[in-house]
Amino acid sequence: MLGAIALLVQPDAAWIERAYVNGGYPVWEHAAYAITHPLPWSLGDVAALAGAAAIVWQIVEFGRRRVRRWSDVGQLLLGCAAVLGLYAIWFEVSWGWNYARAPLETRVQFDAGRVTSGNADALRRRAMAQMNALAPAAHAIAARPLDYSDLRAAWLPAVQRAGDEWLPLVGAPKPTIADPFMMATGTSGFVNPLTLNVALASDLLWFERPFDLAHEWSHDAAYAREDEANYLAIVTCLRSPDPAMQYSGWFELFLYLPQKKHYARREFVRLVWQDFAALRKRDARHINVILAHWSWRTYNVYLKSNRIASGVANYDEVTRLMLGVPLDSDGLPAAR
Repeated sequence: MLGAIALLVQPDAAWIERAYVNGGYPVWEHAAYAITHPLPWSLGDVAALAGAAAIVWQIVEFGRRRVRRWSDVGQLLLGCAAVLGLYAIWFEVSWGWNYARAPLETRVQFDAGRVTSGNADALRRRAMAQMNALAPAAHAIAARPLDYSDLRAAWLPAVQRAGDEWLPLVGAPKPTIADPFMMATGTSGFVNPLTLNVALASDLLWFERPFDLAHEWSHDAAYAREDEANYLAIVTCLRSPDPAMQYSGWFELFLYLPQKKHYARREFVRLVWQDFAALRKRDARHINVILAHWSWRTYNVYLKSNRIASGVANYDEVTRLMLGVPLDSDGLPAAR
């Protein structure tokens, strides 16, 4: 019962911003980081497996009974419901209430008049020019490991400008048992809502990792909406002095912008075309179309049930933020 209430009844946005996002949640985020950061594996995997094991154990115990009465069936159902209810409460209190946070544009400057097809086309042309200009320098350091401290230095001011009045603690992504599923469904990464562990798919290409890690860090920092996590990841990469991080930001931004039907070969330099080809080759090798379709349909329902009316299309709504939110001289969203 309490689990159902936790899922169906959520506090108002003002309370969430004041008492949760900038109140109790930072205490939990810091505690979770202190526990999970030293571990070489994802504690979130253990938490998820423990819940699954509790349900399986109850089913096995029920199956071992020689005589099964209706009361036994009721007891099994209540036991499973209790486990699910506990995890529902854990999910909401641990991270899920961030879905009830007011949109980012209520805390920074936003001009809806700037969101036009003409401005989107201009931003796409700018992204293409930046990709072409940055590609040689970015590719020259492609083999270098991602510097988490440099990425975090570019990321932290962005999430704080967007509304966090505290210091999120983030680090390297954790390996996860979900990695084969992530590769098969085209899932780049996720933050485990139970323990706040961040995981990235092991088949990400070097120019995807800065953006995708900043995206998942932004979820950890209480930005649950996919468009906002995308926006903060792009802003992070674009304001970094590192050419590989900048390239990652412009590349991902380009992919989210409205596209032309056809691009002439001359519109991108050879290195950029190589990266497009690398993406197609990776996806063709790893993605299971049926499983990916089922996975994204399920996630679409999940997002809609958590107040994201557009579902998975919310990822693409980053275009609206990139066009409507002006950036200041530091590359940060302009304060209200």
